[in-house]
Amino acid sequence: MEQAIAFERIKNGELSQAKAAFILGFSDRWIRKKFKRFLAQGPESLIHQNTGKPSNRRISADIGLKIRELLEGQLHDAGPTYLAEKLEELKGVKISAETVRKWMSQNGFWKAKRARVKHRRRRDRKPCFGIMIQLDGSAHDWFEGRAPKCALLVFIDDATSELVWLEFVKSESLEGVMKAAWNYFAKYGRPKTFYVDFGGVFSVNVNNPDRDKLTQFERAMGELDIKVLHAHSPQAKGRVERVNRTLQDRLVKEMRLAGINSMEDANRFVQDNYIEKHNAKFAVEAIQPINAHRSIKGFDLRNILCIKEKRVVQSDFVIAYNKRLFQLEDQHKVTLKPKDFITVCEHLDGSIVLFKCRTKLTFAEIKKKPVVEKQIERQQPKPHKPAANHPYRRVPACSNSQSLFR
Repeated sequence: MEQAIAFERIKNGELSQAKAAFILGFSDRWIRKKFKRFLAQGPESLIHQNTGKPSNRRISADIGLKIRELLEGQLHDAGPTYLAEKLEELKGVKISAETVRKWMSQNGFWKAKRARVKHRRRRDRKPCFGIMIQLDGSAHDWFEGRAPKCALLVFIDDATSELVWLEFVKSESLEGVMKAAWNYFAKYGRPKTFYVDFGGVFSVNVNNPDRDKLTQFERAMGELDIKVLHAHSPQAKGRVERVNRTLQDRLVKEMRLAGINSMEDANRFVQDNYIEKHNAKFAVEAIQPINAHRSIKGFDLRNILCIKEKRVVQSDFVIAYNKRLFQLEDQHKVTLKPKDFITVCEHLDGSIVLFKCRTKLTFAEIKKKPVVEKQIERQQPKPHKPAANHPYRRVPACSNSQSLFR
C-alpha cells in the first residue's frame, strides 16, 4: 500500500511530509493527521474508519417499509422516478429517484434495461409555441382490464413539449381524430403544422406513388390552412413517441389510483387535471415567447371537419351515397342537371348535407326502394286424358253390329 510505504519512509526520516503529500496527492494537513494515527495505531489506521459499518445515509428500515408497501400495492410496476414522486406525495417521504433505484435494485424490484444505440441527428425544436403540433394515437390497455381497450390521441407542442390535448377514443379512426382536433382548435386555435405518421387516417398508402391523393384529414387540414407533414420513422417524431411511453407508465397508474374505469371519466380526468400536472413537470420554455396559433373565426368547422365525397346526379335527380338514396328537390339557387357532380358532406354526427358550388341543396332521403311485385303466372291445368282402358274408349258390345252403321 502506497500510503503505508510513504509513512514508513517519513518515520525513518527518508521522506518529508510535504513531499509525501505531493506524491500521494493529498494536503499537508491530511498527511499530518494520518501520520499521527499511523504512529499510534500502525498500518491498520490507514483503513477508513467506516469500513464495514452501515452508511449514515442509508435508507432507514421505516422508509424501506413504505417503499415496499407501495411496490407490493397498486404501484407494483412503478419505476424509480415515478415511485420517488409518489413516495413524497402519498407518504410524505422525500428522497431522490437514484436512492430509490438503488434500493429497488438491491431488493430485486428493479433491473436496468440495456438500450441499443443508433446514431441520429438532432432536429432543433421549433422556435415558438403553436408552429408544429405532433399528433399520434396510442392504443393500449389503459384501464388494465377495468374497461375495454381504447386509444389515446396525443397532441404535443414541438417547441415546449407541452401537452395541448389528450382524448380517449375507441380507436384511432377518422371520426375520433377529427373530434379531438375540433376540441383542440376550440381551445387553442389553428397551428401552422401537424406532424403525423403514415397511418391510414393521415395518408393514402395504396396506389399513390405521386402522393397526390389526400385523406379526409389532409383535405380538412388543407381547408384550414394547416400543413400536414409525415414522419418517416418513429424517432423523427420522438417527442410524441416518448410522451406516449411516459403516459403508458404514469397515466395508467394515476387512473388506477383515482379509480377511473371508463373513457368518459378518463377524458374528464386528463383534461381537467392530468394535462396541467404533466406540463408543470415536463414542459419547457420556448425560444421565443410567441403563440403562433391562429384564430378559427370565419371557418365553418362543422362543414370542414367532416367526410366529403363527390357523387353524380342520376337522370331521376337522385344521389346514391353509402347505400342511401337522396332525392333532390326541384327548385335551387344553382342550375342542376343530370351528370352534374355534387359534394356529399357527412358530418361527425352522421347528418348529411349536399352542396354544389358551395350552395346548399335541398333534398329528401328515399327511405325504401320501390319494390316491383312480380305477377305469378298461373299454369293452365292439363286436359284430362282418359286411360286407354276407360269405358268410354271401349266399343259397346252389340249383337247386331251392322245395325250401328245403318
